[in-house]
Amino acid sequence: MLSTDKRIFEENSDVRQRIFNYGTLVDRLDVIVLNRESPFRITKIGSNVHLYPTNSKNKFYYIFDTIKIAIGLKGKIDLVTAQDSYETGFIAWIISKKIKCKLELQVHTDLFNKYFVRHSLANRLRSMMARFLLPRADHIRVVSKRIKQSFSKKIQEKPITVMPIFTSSSLIQVMTPSFSLKEKHPQFKFIILMMSRLEEEKNISLAIRAMSEVVKVFPKTGLVIVGSGSRRNSLRRLARRKGLEENVIFKSWTDNPISYFKTADLFLSTSNYEGYGLSLVEAILSYCPILTTKVGIVGEVLSGNNALLCEVGDEKCISESIRKAQQHPELLNELKEKAYTDFIKKIPQTKNESLKIMQEAWNKTIENYKK
Repeated sequence: MLSTDKRIFEENSDVRQRIFNYGTLVDRLDVIVLNRESPFRITKIGSNVHLYPTNSKNKFYYIFDTIKIAIGLKGKIDLVTAQDSYETGFIAWIISKKIKCKLELQVHTDLFNKYFVRHSLANRLRSMMARFLLPRADHIRVVSKRIKQSFSKKIQEKPITVMPIFTSSSLIQVMTPSFSLKEKHPQFKFIILMMSRLEEEKNISLAIRAMSEVVKVFPKTGLVIVGSGSRRNSLRRLARRKGLEENVIFKSWTDNPISYFKTADLFLSTSNYEGYGLSLVEAILSYCPILTTKVGIVGEVLSGNNALLCEVGDEKCISESIRKAQQHPELLNELKEKAYTDFIKKIPQTKNESLKIMQEAWNKTIENYKK
């Protein structure tokens, strides 16, 4: 398994626990972590999971250091899996050729989406690399049907497993909020929550512009934006220019998102693209009504029957939907109940169910699929 997540070396991290769970599915799991110079050492988790840091001089050396470690494992490995289908995917493809093992590529991003491709030169190159690599994989794992449906016919013919990111519905259900947004911000009668990285592709500016229209009708509407990122200062400036300093509240990223979800009136996502949309899932499981652009699990779990939906970039739709939500509180109650019911029907609900899906896919890839 190739990864770039250094939190694997943190003893109590969720990433390390997830890797340990993966280890229960196989006889041996070797994880190569692509990282720059650091004090990380080869580490063993449990009886059969081995972590190998590359400790590379720079990112250019990732490919050479990773391949060198992988060649040392030759004869012990049946399958190599990469966390993406471009940078680490390319390295995994070379490894699969050199040590003659099966190749699995994971796709967590809607990488053929036009907004993803247009976002940057790096994304265009990633999309091109994926078009080259995915047809050469023995198995492809995606996190949503939306991603699978975006593939070309040639890629569609490959063995593909749709495996959503596991989220414990039962755990979220029993969590009691440690605070109330209404108590923290009593000046608002209606509170909209955004939980997101503050980056360009999340299009938070769209929400702020839409709010400038909303407050003309509902002046006591509040938008609470929880997150961090490179666009934070520019978004603050936009809120000031729109005269929304009192209506738009910025909060730092939190390890307790459920308290926000459970005490907000509406969850808003204005992303240009999402592979899955974990925040949408957390909102569903927290019984928080949703207004979102048509990304991620829209079409798979969310629809016009259980959420308020808008096209990507449609500012008018966002502002009108927020006003509609405040005018019809009974509609929001109906939507959140339907969204929860539909999610439970369609997405694996236990960790063991998710792990079983992964184990079956790996076994089939090793035993049955031909290059």
